[in-house]
Amino acid sequence: MSKSIAWRLALAIALTCALVLSVIGVFLYRSLASELAFRDDQALLGRLEQVRALLHDSDSLEALQERPRLYQNMLGNLDSVLLVKRADGSPLIAINPHQQDVPDMPPIAQDRAPQRTDIKTLDATVLLAGMARGPADEILSVTVGKRLDEREQMLASYRMRLYMAAGLGTLLAFGLGLLLLRRGLTPLRELAQAMRHIDPRSLDRRMPTEAIPTELKEPVQALNAMLARLEDSFARLSQFSADLAHEIRTPLHNLLGSNSLALNQSRSPAEYQEVLASNIEEYERLNRMAENLMFLARAEHGQRPLQLQALDLREVGDGLCDYFEALAEDRQLQLDNQLSGPLVADQQLLQRALGNLLANAVRHAQAGSTVRLLRHDDAGFCWIGVHNLGPAIEAQHLGKLFDRFYRVDPSRAQPGDSGGLGLAIVHSIMQLHGGQVRINSDDSGTLFELGFAYL
Repeated sequence: MSKSIAWRLALAIALTCALVLSVIGVFLYRSLASELAFRDDQALLGRLEQVRALLHDSDSLEALQERPRLYQNMLGNLDSVLLVKRADGSPLIAINPHQQDVPDMPPIAQDRAPQRTDIKTLDATVLLAGMARGPADEILSVTVGKRLDEREQMLASYRMRLYMAAGLGTLLAFGLGLLLLRRGLTPLRELAQAMRHIDPRSLDRRMPTEAIPTELKEPVQALNAMLARLEDSFARLSQFSADLAHEIRTPLHNLLGSNSLALNQSRSPAEYQEVLASNIEEYERLNRMAENLMFLARAEHGQRPLQLQALDLREVGDGLCDYFEALAEDRQLQLDNQLSGPLVADQQLLQRALGNLLANAVRHAQAGSTVRLLRHDDAGFCWIGVHNLGPAIEAQHLGKLFDRFYRVDPSRAQPGDSGGLGLAIVHSIMQLHGGQVRINSDDSGTLFELGFAYL
């Protein structure tokens, strides 16, 4: 339950509703308390004025003392207090149903109208004292008051109702939120159900994007893109397994055949040496294939860290041309190094990538032509290219040249070649550098280019 999105969101909705209801409840409670206090204060101010007028308009003080019920009816409840004293402090009228102690308070002047600031709260009772004149202009002090028990009971009852309303509202919000969220998450459950039917044999299936909520369209589109990548990767992996089996089968078949022929009958030491030499060539081919596959695996998993340094491309090109000079002369080719300027790259990987391209160019160039190493810069990239004259590569092969074991013409496989992994290694090296690889092939020749972004 703690990991459920529906429960978490429903709880968040409930907490939000509880907070909102609490804020509203506090506002309403304080508004009611303020309104009740204002009304009680106004009633107390009016009561003092009424008593002052009654005392001044009476015929005599004795007549006032003989009518206590008049004041009780005027006060209207048992929580009101009315004390009228003479100048000497003797009581004239004393209405105090609860017989509570009423402290002496400084009265306001008789000619001044009472204000709310004159009201004092003592022992849960609001009190107001003021001077008044009797029938014969006798100086009197009047204290009016009201106990707050009824107000406190009303506010306590109102608080309890607010607590109950907030609690029930929170529970209702949680229940409704959970119900609506579960209904709203139905497309996710349907999506999960559809995904359960996808396996390696049905990677071509895609999630529908027409009848899903807008919020889920982007994740579903990303999921479909991931499925497309998985389908492509799975197809490449299947093809790679088949190609690897084919590539390994050829040298193994040659080894088995040559060894079987050698064991069928006795041979001279020279003949055995020839068989061993032939076997060594096949073993070297298998060894190069294993090393290339190991390099590709490490490069794809980021286990080959880059050792970047500033390189002089002229020196790099001269070194490669010296290395391939003998092979080029055997094929009646010229090597032309037009590289120049600095480049920040891993020297060993750069030499390996350019060496693979140069070996590929020398192998397929027309006799008597020139293989060139070129450089040009544009749009933040330094492009290093290897150009050779030869038959144009057909368009359907260009997008697959960097796949493992892919050859335009398998019959071109020769002893000493990369086993169909040379261009795949070039592609992995450029991925390690964060660069690009591109190829252009037409009647003017074939150009492989490596793009290094400027740091």
